[in-house]
Amino acid sequence: MSARGRQPPRRPRAEILGTGLELLLAASLVAALGVFHVWSRTRVVAAGYSLYELQEEHARLVAGQDQLRIELGMLTSFQALDQVTRTKISRLGLAPPDRGAVWAAGPDRPADGPGRVGVDGVDHRPRPAGPIVGMTWRVAAAKAAPGR
Repeated sequence: MSARGRQPPRRPRAEILGTGLELLLAASLVAALGVFHVWSRTRVVAAGYSLYELQEEHARLVAGQDQLRIELGMLTSFQALDQVTRTKISRLGLAPPDRGAVWAAGPDRPADGPGRVGVDGVDHRPRPAGPIVGMTWRVAAAKAAPGR
């Protein structure tokens, strides 16, 4: 017998089928990993877009909140409140009192009393209403020593 006429030994059909199934299983596993990789990357990109949109909305809301804080500060300032009050009073047909028309009364100054000469009993000129001078230290002293 010559070397040419010799044939390699034949492999059984089950062994060939087993090798084919192993290759098919390996190819399926690689394909599944590829599909999972693509799916996970698309999810990451979608989450990135959502995050960007939420950050833009957050920036818009913070800017709106800052604008509202500025507006609130302007509306609660003394000048704004004074202007609104004067406007509402004038709509009602009222006018602010003249200077000196309102008198301050307190424990040392009776608002009205018998025998008063002139405006406040001593011929003093009228002056606008205001806090009673020395009242703040009297209140503080009364709070410090309640038994007095």
